[in-house]
Amino acid sequence: MNEDNTGISTGVENPAVAAQVSWWRIADFGVLGLWIVTVGLTIQYHEKWADEAQAWLLARDLDLRTLWFHELRYEGTPGLWHTILWLAQRVFHAPYGSISYIGMAFATAGVALVLFKAPFPRPLRWLLVFSYFMVYQYAVIARPYTLVALLAFAAAILFKDIRHPERITAVLVLLANVSLHGTIIAGCLGLAYLIDGIKSWSSLEERVRRRYVLCIVTMALTFLFLFVIMKPTPDIEVFAVKKDPAKYHIIEASKLAKVESILSGAFLDYSLPSGIFYLLAGIWCYTRRRLLTFALPTALLIFLYTLVHGAGHHHGTLFVAAIMGLWIAWPTEEEQTSFTIGERRATQGMIALLVCLFGFNIWDAAVAIRNDYLYTYSGAEDAANYLKSVKAIGKPIFGYMYGVAGVQAYFDHNILSNMSTTYYHHGEPLEGRILDWEQISAVSPEYLIIHSLDPDVDYRIVNTLLNSQGYKLAHLSDGYLFYKQSVYERQAYLIYRRVAP
Repeated sequence: MNEDNTGISTGVENPAVAAQVSWWRIADFGVLGLWIVTVGLTIQYHEKWADEAQAWLLARDLDLRTLWFHELRYEGTPGLWHTILWLAQRVFHAPYGSISYIGMAFATAGVALVLFKAPFPRPLRWLLVFSYFMVYQYAVIARPYTLVALLAFAAAILFKDIRHPERITAVLVLLANVSLHGTIIAGCLGLAYLIDGIKSWSSLEERVRRRYVLCIVTMALTFLFLFVIMKPTPDIEVFAVKKDPAKYHIIEASKLAKVESILSGAFLDYSLPSGIFYLLAGIWCYTRRRLLTFALPTALLIFLYTLVHGAGHHHGTLFVAAIMGLWIAWPTEEEQTSFTIGERRATQGMIALLVCLFGFNIWDAAVAIRNDYLYTYSGAEDAANYLKSVKAIGKPIFGYMYGVAGVQAYFDHNILSNMSTTYYHHGEPLEGRILDWEQISAVSPEYLIIHSLDPDVDYRIVNTLLNSQGYKLAHLSDGYLFYKQSVYERQAYLIYRRVAP
C-alpha cells in the first residue's frame, strides 16, 4: 500500500517497489538453495565420527525409558536429539547414513529463519548463513547442535511478544533439552523475558498474567526434570578419571587458556580480536538496553567452559548465543528513522564488526569444507570396511577408547568382545578405557582396535608391547577432525592382528 502526498493510503501498490521486493525475495531463496547444495555435497564426502555414532547407537539399542532415566546422565546431555534419532529408526527405519540429513534438515530450518526473519541487513544475513558454524560445524556434522541455531533464533523472534509467553516457553523447553549449552541459553533468555514481562505487568490482561504463571511453572518443571535425569552419580567416567588422572594421562588446562580457547573458537580464531569483538558487541547491546540478553547467556557459557572441558565443536554455542543477543537488540526500521547521529554510527559500527566476523568465518568454513573433501574426517568407516574385507566379524575383537563407537555404528550388532554395549558407556567399570593385559591373555582376541587421537605417539607407546604379545599392526585407518582452518585432533584407528607364534 502507498500513500499520496496527503499522507492517506491510496490502496494502490507501487509496481516498481513490489518488483524490487520480489527480486530480493528471489535472491533470498537463491542463497538458501546455494546453502543447501553446499551442505548436501559436503555431507556426501564427510566421514561420520564417534560423536555422531554414539547418539545413533544409544537411540538404536535402548528404549526411551532407559535412555532418558539411566544413560543420559553418563552422556552429560539432555535427550531431544537422541529421541529424534530414536523415532527416525523406530518409525521410519532410517539407516545410519540418514543421520547426516536429519541434522541438515534442522540446520536448514535455522538458516531459513535467518534469511527470512532476521532483523539484520540482507547482506549480513547472507554472510551469516555461510559462516563456519552455520554451514559446516552445525550443519554437516550430525550432532544435537544442529538444533541450537533453529531454536535460539526462534526464541529471539518471539522475545518481544510479551503477550504470548506460551509461544517462547514452548521453544525454550525444546532448547533446554538439546544440550547443557542449550539449557543455559534457555534459562537466561527465559529470565530476561520474565523481567520484561514484570516491567509491563500492570498493562497485561489477567488472562495473560495467568499464562505467565503457567509458563513459569512449566520452565521450573523442565529444569527440575533435567536435573533429575542428569544428576551425576559417582560411577561416571569423569569422576573416575579425576581420582587417578595419571593413570588416564589427563592434563588439565589453565582457566585462562580455556577462556582464550572459547573466545577464539567462537569468534575470530585469535583471542585478542575475539575478546575485542565480544566487548564491543556487549557495549553496543548496553546502549540498546539489551545487555542482559547478550551478556548473561554468553558469560555463563564462558564460565561453563572454565569449569569443564569444552571441545572446539562446543564453541559454536557461544557464537549462536551472541548472534541471538544481537538479534534481540537490533533496532527496527521505525527505531532507525529516529536515530541520532551517534546511534546511527554505533549501529553502522556494529554492522562493520559483524561483516568482519562473518567474513572471517566464511574463510574458516571454506577451508574446513575443502579439507573434508581432500582428507578423511574420521577413520571409523575405513576401519569398519577393513574388518569386513578380512572377514573379521564373528571372531573375537577387542576395542579400546571412546572412538570405537564410530566403528560399531556400521554394524547391526556388537562386534567387540570386551564391551557389553555397542555404544561407549561413560561409567565404571570403564570397559575399553585402557588395555587390559589379563583380559587379552585370557581371550586372545584375533583383532585389537585402538582409537587414537595421536597415532604416531600411541604407536610408539604400544607397538613394541603388542608385538611381544603376538600382535602386529595390520591396518591404520587415519582421520582428521577438522575445526576451522586446523586439525583439532586426529581420529585414527590402529588395528592389530594376532599372528601365529
